[in-house]
Amino acid sequence: MSKVRKMVIRKIFLTLLIGASIIPVLALADNAAFAYGVRSLITDPAQNSPSTQPRTADKLRQNQQAVIDNLLNKARSTANPTSQNEASSASSSGQNPGLSDDAFANTIRNMMPLSPDQIRTLHYLFDQSQQAAAAAPGVPPKPTSASVIVNLSPGATPPIIRLSSGFVTSLVFLDSSGAPWPIQAYDLGDPKSFNIQWNKKGNTLLVQALSHYKAGNLAVVLQGLDTPVMLTLMPGQRAVDYRVDLRVPGLGPNANPDLDGLPATESPELLNVLNGVPPSNSKPLTITGGDCQGWLIKGHIFLRTRLTVLSPGWISTMSSADGTHAYELQTTPVVLASQRGQLVKLMIEGL
Repeated sequence: MSKVRKMVIRKIFLTLLIGASIIPVLALADNAAFAYGVRSLITDPAQNSPSTQPRTADKLRQNQQAVIDNLLNKARSTANPTSQNEASSASSSGQNPGLSDDAFANTIRNMMPLSPDQIRTLHYLFDQSQQAAAAAPGVPPKPTSASVIVNLSPGATPPIIRLSSGFVTSLVFLDSSGAPWPIQAYDLGDPKSFNIQWNKKGNTLLVQALSHYKAGNLAVVLQGLDTPVMLTLMPGQRAVDYRVDLRVPGLGPNANPDLDGLPATESPELLNVLNGVPPSNSKPLTITGGDCQGWLIKGHIFLRTRLTVLSPGWISTMSSADGTHAYELQTTPVVLASQRGQLVKLMIEGL
């Protein structure tokens, strides 16, 4: 084999290492010079005798250069296909560009089947259904607070405590002077229908109904009182008692010693004044000099105040758990009272 032929073969193999293999290169040979150069390399040297294919040295060099250039160009095009080839291969495979848009739209519909307006409507309906499920049946009960005089005489009707499911009612036991009367024990008629909390030493019970309409009763034993206080528990009313001050006739263990002379019978008018609801036949009075309300009832002055009346001496008095006092006095234009140790003069007009 001649030296020139060896050089050509060496360049061809070098080109193949850079670009692609010899098989795709041969498959891409589309011109006569490229095919002729390759055939001349792989045919037998005896067939290239001067008698069958006469060549000159210059012509051989030109053919060799053409073969090398063709090999390089075809190798580059095979190793780096252009976008035009990709487009032609996509079209030759029968793919439709519109199919990708349909697939994208189907994916969006599968992942987000609801529109933003539909989602907002769904949230609104869900919120409305939650409110409807949490709402109590009927009209919500009206919250109230009251003070009740307990009648322990035989045949008397026990006080009625209005309850509602989901609401807590506090029962505060007081004596005639307004002092707390401690609880010793209690008992429920139907423990499954009511829940009661007590700190084992105070004068307050927290009662809650566990059913909407099932009624029951409660017996409370106070310290030093032989007769239990009976109460009727009535759920499902249009009004619910948030707090009830139960005033028991008599003086408890915490009574004020200065009030030992109080009569055992409570005055209904005095209780109404203490609750801020005077009788309809009362006459309002104008009082200056301190925080006080007054009414003229049956020829007596009834005062509602947080002050402590010193003079004149009162006929009867009643106090609530929050420190409010109600006094029944003889008719007088001036009342002396005490406020945090300071003397206060109350002037009464409208008698």
